[in-house]
Amino acid sequence: MALYTECDHIVQYYETDQMGVAHHSNYIRWYEEARTQLFEEAGLGYKGLEQGGIISPVVALTAKYKTMARYCDTVVIRAEIVRYTGVRFDIEYTIYDKKTQEVRCTGTSEHCFISPEGKILSLKKSYPEIHEAMVSKIG
Repeated sequence: MALYTECDHIVQYYETDQMGVAHHSNYIRWYEEARTQLFEEAGLGYKGLEQGGIISPVVALTAKYKTMARYCDTVVIRAEIVRYTGVRFDIEYTIYDKKTQEVRCTGTSEHCFISPEGKILSLKKSYPEIHEAMVSKIG
């Protein structure tokens, strides 16, 4: 069983550009909405992880824009963890129109785990209970 979530987002007026479509930078923000929801639903919310000394910065992003989202459209952001090593994880995203199912954007984000001091963390070594929770949820 894969670890994924889907969350709805209504495109806001301030997210659009002069052409009346969602500006491309917003899709990356929507990735983050889905990513934080994904971890929250898994019982591994970012706030708790960070309070426990685990930070997971973005180290790479991709986005392929397929069709345009417009003001008041409801899009669904699907986020799925597709790789987890204990030190790194990757998420794939598909953003699609809720009504038409038309894909708006696909992409990925890559992350690592670091300490508050910026040192790379292995959850398997430093936080075995969280590592086991991740492994059990990713399947």
